[in-house]
Amino acid sequence: MSSYDYGDAAIRVFHMAHRFLFEYGIRWLPVDIIGLAQKNWKFKWAHDLAYEIGESNEYICRHVCLSSDGATFYDSETEEYETVLNAEVASQKRVVWSCAHEVGHIFLGHFIEYGASCLAKEKMPTELYARLEFEADLFAGEVLASKWLMRDIDIVSEEDIALICGISDAAALALYRKATADYYYMPANAVLTRQNFSTYLKEITVCQNAANLAETHIGDVNRFARLNHPKNKLPTPKPKFIRKSGNCPYCDSFFNAADAPNFCARCGSPLNPGLPSADTPCGHINPKESAYCEKCGNRVFRIRQGFCFDECEL
Repeated sequence: MSSYDYGDAAIRVFHMAHRFLFEYGIRWLPVDIIGLAQKNWKFKWAHDLAYEIGESNEYICRHVCLSSDGATFYDSETEEYETVLNAEVASQKRVVWSCAHEVGHIFLGHFIEYGASCLAKEKMPTELYARLEFEADLFAGEVLASKWLMRDIDIVSEEDIALICGISDAAALALYRKATADYYYMPANAVLTRQNFSTYLKEITVCQNAANLAETHIGDVNRFARLNHPKNKLPTPKPKFIRKSGNCPYCDSFFNAADAPNFCARCGSPLNPGLPSADTPCGHINPKESAYCEKCGNRVFRIRQGFCFDECEL
């Protein structure tokens, strides 16, 4: 056991985490790891198991799972896994981390490799248990909040990672920090993860106001949004006979006439004389460089598509 190399193990775990993201078609944040576990393995909440056998939730955690978070059990005869998680913890975000941790044990082959039916601290050598926990935490951190995706969207603060990836429980965030702190290389198969998340990572310019952005599925994302600079207007509008077809008379920016815009997306001027801008944002997704909504004339925000929409909305 003393020959265990944590650096080599980290490379392997990172590779396996991105293999997991690819094999299960994960392409959006936050990762619905609980839904995925419920779909692919036997899954039970501790309070449901407690009800079935006439015991308390505390009894299940203390005497069955041997952990306040939960545990996974492996039946070597049927080759089936069953994960039991405790929902009665301080935060739902802690449950998300615990689930990803247990999935890590399964996907990394810990049960089969060590012939274990349950990976409990009380039943394993201390050093081996520490190694397996290290690997499962590293796996959970990379699956829930891949360092390479965070780099792609310029997210560096733990507060922002917590908001976007759904691991804001203090204990879970501490485990994420510990699991990912010392590793800076990129596994080769992370390229596939980036490709799969391309729709999520796409920058869009959307007609929303600050209140709308605060009500997105991940909460207040105002600090991730920015405004494109408007184009300066000409001293006097260009008459039609000297401007190019499809150019705004007020700033000379090109617009796609086939889209029939009501306003110039660069300077905000109405392209239909006398048309007032709308009082409320319309939600229209505009060309990426827009400063104003081409449909309603309001100022627009540039932001990552995944910050504003659930995958099913697109």
